[in-house]
Amino acid sequence: MSMSFSEPIHGYPRADVEEFLSAAAAERVRLEAEIAEAHARIAQARSAVGTHRVMVTMLLDAQRELSEIRRRAEAEAERMIAEAEIEAQAIERGRWSAFDVPTSVSMPSEPTIDLVGHADAQGSDQFFDYLRGALADDQPLGPRAD
Repeated sequence: MSMSFSEPIHGYPRADVEEFLSAAAAERVRLEAEIAEAHARIAQARSAVGTHRVMVTMLLDAQRELSEIRRRAEAEAERMIAEAEIEAQAIERGRWSAFDVPTSVSMPSEPTIDLVGHADAQGSDQFFDYLRGALADDQPLGPRAD
């Protein structure tokens, strides 16, 4: 914003005043550019702070979830150990636990059929044939108490 005066300003030479006004205008442009740069840096900083907050929140949520998963896993492990100890005590005392299943069934005048670990067609066919026959003849299932 250059000003040109047709009459001299009292007390200052015209050239000095115009030089001052020119320097002031240049300084204003420089300061406006610096302000714009500062606003851009502020926007970047706010964005970085926002990203940081989101990341911290996500990290805290993940830590809480991990703690909960660990707590549940430890509780499940304690429950399993307690059940195993109860089952071991029952086995030591010679009692069956509620979860025990006999590994074989003896049928009258039939060979023993292994129910655990053998899934061959012949063994399972024999077992189911026995069951079908027992149901058809109204015979009691399982070993007889003679």
